[in-house]
Amino acid sequence: MPLAQANTTDVLDWLRDQLFAPNGALVLAFLFIAALVVARLSSSLKYLPKVTAYLLVGLVAGPYAAGLISKDFLSEMQVVKEMGLSLIVFLVGTELTLKTLGSVSRSANRVALVEIVLTFTLVAAGVTGVTLALGGDWRLGLILACFAVATAPAATLAVVREYNADGPVARHIKAAVARNDVVALILFGVVSVFIFDVPEGKTLLTGNVAASLQWALLPFPIGALVGVGLAYLETLEEKDPLRMLLALGGLMTCIGMANLVDCSEILTVLVAGFCYGNSTIKGAPLRDQMRTLEIPFYVIFFILSGAKLDVRALAALGAIGFTFLVLRTVGKTLGPWLGARWAKLPKAHAKMLSYSLLSQSAIAIAIATVLTNREHPLASQVMALVLGSVLVFEVAGPILVKVAVIRSGEVSIVDAVKHKERIASGNQFVAVITEFLSHLGLRKSKKERQLGDMVIKKTQALPMDASFEKITKFIETYQHDSFPIVDKDGFYVGFISFNEIKDAGFDPVMKDLVRAADLITSAVAVDLDDDDIDSAYVKLRDLPNTALPVVKHADDGKRLLVGAITQRELLQAYMEAHKGGA
Repeated sequence: MPLAQANTTDVLDWLRDQLFAPNGALVLAFLFIAALVVARLSSSLKYLPKVTAYLLVGLVAGPYAAGLISKDFLSEMQVVKEMGLSLIVFLVGTELTLKTLGSVSRSANRVALVEIVLTFTLVAAGVTGVTLALGGDWRLGLILACFAVATAPAATLAVVREYNADGPVARHIKAAVARNDVVALILFGVVSVFIFDVPEGKTLLTGNVAASLQWALLPFPIGALVGVGLAYLETLEEKDPLRMLLALGGLMTCIGMANLVDCSEILTVLVAGFCYGNSTIKGAPLRDQMRTLEIPFYVIFFILSGAKLDVRALAALGAIGFTFLVLRTVGKTLGPWLGARWAKLPKAHAKMLSYSLLSQSAIAIAIATVLTNREHPLASQVMALVLGSVLVFEVAGPILVKVAVIRSGEVSIVDAVKHKERIASGNQFVAVITEFLSHLGLRKSKKERQLGDMVIKKTQALPMDASFEKITKFIETYQHDSFPIVDKDGFYVGFISFNEIKDAGFDPVMKDLVRAADLITSAVAVDLDDDDIDSAYVKLRDLPNTALPVVKHADDGKRLLVGAITQRELLQAYMEAHKGGA
């Protein structure tokens, strides 16, 4: 097929059938590269967290869209996805320490109580009413009410961690997620007494009640045993590689024991993480070791979760699904707000909590899978409804969490405003090729450089009266970590150091009060008229910046901004100038 005649469909078909289908390694390569690209793109979009970006990659590339990820590949990767989920949930549990969340435990209990009761009641009553009106099975309302209570732990807390949010709102979100998920799983255990038929040869007590207690309660002793056991065993092993094996062994023990006794895997792993986090006496080195594995599993888990979503599932929601979406949204927004007001939290915090708990994914699907495994007559309908609702809540939920933690002022500027120094790719390419040639003995000797040769002439500056909003936008696009400030006539007056302001809270109130002149860190600059390579290097060496503004004198002695110079270039020139010296 000539390339000129190929259309988009033909290209996708060729990629799927000839390139990806027979080669799982290329699929994984595509997933990781796509994740890298969207992660960088999401940084430039104010309220798009990486979690949602990864889900969208999977959704677009999955078998129900472009088809680059096949159903067979999804099936083959199911074990990896389950390991990823277990790893994420365990790490979520380790963060739920009584030391950090104890300060909000009382108010968090009130928030969770109101939100859980309201959400469960609204969904159970509303969905049951619609189902009966349509001639359906009344049990559907109880099942969906359990799903409604759960908040996706992986997606929600991944956003909190991505932005290193810490404060009352972030702690209440963590506490609410833990309570929601534990209660949702226990509620399903209780509800399962009534939604399953009594097994042949058994009574309600020996059949349904016993199975429900087993499913909902056994995770606690198993998880506690594994979690506390890991905290003890890590004191006996000092080598990091072996601690990694210990951590993975403990995680697989959780999953294996849960499967052996037929109880909730997710709850078992969550309890294990919680017990480990609250019993470690060594600073949680196992958690740190597991976090080195988190990023690849994290990416794979969310992309594959997105790939399993089918936009057509929205059409299957119908009146029952629409009722579920609306009532869950009402319960998950109004409930936290009412609970927060009951707990006497500030109105601003109550408002942010009201849209932080909508994410839904793993736990809902896990419960639906239990119905499928036990061949419940409503299993297929429930799974269709769950996948449709997850498509809505899992994409929108993390975005709302990001909005909440940023607006709460509990995110530092370095996390809220994604600044990254950028160096021209052409320069970097030349540097890489030059380095390669030097190792082959083919590098040409370079002429001695002058200070002016290293100045990056194209630069920007902030006016002294720039608002906080303009400052944050400038930070996102400027390639260096020292932001030049000029007066109304365009003369240089100093710079704002990113290293000085990055840990300041990203408080939205600041945008109305702070101006660029209030944040000036230093008036230092490399002066082309007075400095040489040595003196310029000394100036930059004594500052925590990787670049400095460059100026020259105007006729009246004022300093004109002419560009910037980087520490890398100065250091290299300095070393070349003194090569062979004493």
